[in-house]
Amino acid sequence: MILLVFSTKLCEACKLDLIHVEENSEDPNQPYKLCDYCHERLLKRSLKPIEWYNLAVVHSPKKYLLHDDFYDDDGKACQPEEDVIVSKKDKAPTLKDVRKDLETLLDFSITRWFLEDEVISAFKVHNDLSILNSVKSRFNATGNYEIKSRMLEIVADVLGSSALEWIRELWNNYDEELLFELSLATSSSLPIEEGLNNVLNKLKLVNEKELPLQAFSCLYRFRSIDVLDWIELNCIEFNDNWGRLAAVCFPTWGRMKSWLNKGRPLSLIALDTMANCVVRGGDPYVEQFKPKILETNKSEIENELDGYYQKDRVPRVKNRREYILYNKKVIFA
Repeated sequence: MILLVFSTKLCEACKLDLIHVEENSEDPNQPYKLCDYCHERLLKRSLKPIEWYNLAVVHSPKKYLLHDDFYDDDGKACQPEEDVIVSKKDKAPTLKDVRKDLETLLDFSITRWFLEDEVISAFKVHNDLSILNSVKSRFNATGNYEIKSRMLEIVADVLGSSALEWIRELWNNYDEELLFELSLATSSSLPIEEGLNNVLNKLKLVNEKELPLQAFSCLYRFRSIDVLDWIELNCIEFNDNWGRLAAVCFPTWGRMKSWLNKGRPLSLIALDTMANCVVRGGDPYVEQFKPKILETNKSEIENELDGYYQKDRVPRVKNRREYILYNKKVIFA
């Protein structure tokens, strides 16, 4: 739906001409506000890099008309329906251009699909209190989920405990849509017992089918043995995500033996936990922590796995047993 408007404000894309058109986006509360020329280029996927960048700062690059099917990371149109002539002034800023100014660095961070390591490093040069004040201001000024999420990612990867009081405030005014990102920020900002209690209380509201993936997403950065206790109480059916989560939470060989002896689903989760300790280029979320099974009596490994296989002779168990034994020097500390 297109709405013609007469405004004294400047186009969100070019920031040169007055707004004349509002074009609906996926968010009905945040239409694109554009001049006629930028509106036409938006619909033809033919924005200039600076126009794409300015819109991404406001709407995020994950909106359909801005996403990476149509534009690369620098805002270059990949499938334009008309020629895009780009002069020097039409190029989007680079990290080098913005890194010294906090507000323009925040703008740049919003236009990235992921919060990249080099962007995190650029933030760490700035004062924590200044970053926190700017992040809070951006968070409170927008209803855009992606931008709120990026502000919480900055808390998780840059600010840590400097944002403690604000993260507590967010839990007191809990927004269900932001559970994942708020959990990441919490793992870095709050004392572990307090943070885990907040997250686990909200996970009680997640349905059984969605719980394994939600649990991994919200808990993997806590890396706590308390999470292993929680898994024992809450896993009802086997799911690959339970083993991913357990692997990063300092599991011991004693715990793995206990789970094997308890039978399914914990026995299958134990096998997956051990297998997930092999770095093989497939799961960056797990592999960044280089997990190991701790406190292992290595003389017991083969007998325990063989004993379990005698009770559960299915192909999955057979394959996992062979994989674990083949990689035992890597898996067990």
